[in-house]
Amino acid sequence: MKTVCDLRSDTVSVPCEAMRNAIAHAPVGDDVFGEDPSVNLLESRTAELLGKESAVFVPTGTMANGTAIRSLVSPGDEVLCGARSHVFNFEGGQFALNGGIQLHPLDETPGGTPDPVVIEALLRRKADIHNAPRTLVSLEDTHNMLGGVICSRQSVERIRLAAAEAGIPVYLDGARFWHVAKPSELAALASGFTALSVCFSKALGCPVGSIVAGSAVFVERARWFRKRMGGGMRQAGILAGACLWALENNLPRLPETHGMCSRLARAVNSSKGLSCDPSLHPTNILMADVGSGNALKAAEDLERRGVRVLPVGPGRIRLVTHLSLGECEITHAEEVLSGYGG
Repeated sequence: MKTVCDLRSDTVSVPCEAMRNAIAHAPVGDDVFGEDPSVNLLESRTAELLGKESAVFVPTGTMANGTAIRSLVSPGDEVLCGARSHVFNFEGGQFALNGGIQLHPLDETPGGTPDPVVIEALLRRKADIHNAPRTLVSLEDTHNMLGGVICSRQSVERIRLAAAEAGIPVYLDGARFWHVAKPSELAALASGFTALSVCFSKALGCPVGSIVAGSAVFVERARWFRKRMGGGMRQAGILAGACLWALENNLPRLPETHGMCSRLARAVNSSKGLSCDPSLHPTNILMADVGSGNALKAAEDLERRGVRVLPVGPGRIRLVTHLSLGECEITHAEEVLSGYGG
């Protein structure tokens, strides 16, 4: 059988046999009534891991961002966010459609955040009835479209201080926040955010699930929005069971995916038809530039050779590593990528 290495996204990762056993044997109850023991345990463990008072389990990352941001702002408000962020580009315009919320996109710096100087200037704007109230700053870490970059801690802190001075919260889309640091360091890094979300269905290998975390008052409000968005689940413990297993078993293994990504970066740079800057890919996402400028053709050529990638621009493809990949798949991808264009 032909080897296929699927690098389109870490969302293609699948539950292993042990995770499937955890799903099968998870204690369950009605989560809308707050009676699912597996969901309750997952929420409390994740809140503790992130150093937050409370948390709520939701089906998807898009719902996580939607419930969180709608809980922090009011219709008619404006949210400052990155121009290449997930909330601005890849969520179907949910904030305008569902919340009457205006997103104000700002170009990101190589450090993963919008320029703190620009944010400081925007937050100093005086109240004016011609302008929407700016009531939230939203950041993303790691940053997907910047190649899995970990946000500059100095920039994040400066933005946090500017927001605090303006009296507004800071939210983190932390779908891949697990990759930023060791599990024991996550709470300290999350402490500067009013609220954040994390995802289980990417490299942690779970079939479904994200968590929104923050204060108890914030999470109670987020539960209202979860219900309004159709996210009130019943015996959701079969999903939470997978996430609990992943926290214990897959979370400590994420550095393995970073090593895979480094190997693929070296293979890309040894090819004649692809290139990248390995220093810009510290986690599990690799953005590779296509010499021909035709990313779609490159993706088709690579798929015929058993390597699946995602075109993300006219001349750029994305490769994402995850724990469902084995040595055989990564070795195959290295061979195909290094020989591309030769």
